Amino acid sequence: MNFKKHIVFQLRIILIGLLFFQIQTGFSQEEKNSELYKTIISKDSLLFNVGFNTCDISQFENLLSDKFEFYHDLDSISDKALFLHNLKKGICLPGKNYKVRRDLAPGSTEIYPLTKNGALYGALQTGIHQFFETSPGQKDKPGSVAKFTHVWLLQNGVWKLARSFSYDHQLKKNKNIKTKTK
Repeated sequence: MNFKKHIVFQLRIILIGLLFFQIQTGFSQEEKNSELYKTIISKDSLLFNVGFNTCDISQFENLLSDKFEFYHDLDSISDKALFLHNLKKGICLPGKNYKVRRDLAPGSTEIYPLTKNGALYGALQTGIHQFFETSPGQKDKPGSVAKFTHVWLLQNGVWKLARSFSYDHQLKKNKNIKTKTK
């Protein structure tokens, strides 16, 4: 290889390396101590620990975007109105003798910022969650373990859940998933 070709080859390697580095840093997940990570985890907690686990429907009404879409691998597609209707007439039906609890698998959450021209407009949240059937006076029964992806958008300065994907539901508990038991 002559000297000129060698220099061109070296420059290509350097440019590919820089491009790879830029892609990695441009799409890297948020650190757990970052403000964005803490904010999205807080919203997740309001949505599930307060809203889902206690059937506080107002949490969903407040946190879901008006254009919310929910995609479930075992239960089709819902918009905000249908999703809220299904909660009220399903797992949150008054007088029902059991409830459902969702636990976020510790350490499974990853959050990625969404930006346009350097300005934050949203966040992508991925993770694993475990569901349990809870009945008064009985030990909680493990339900499915599933993966999820949430698209959170900043709408007029307020975080709203715009898209939710719940998929890869496995009916038997994955022994590698650590969750708190109640």
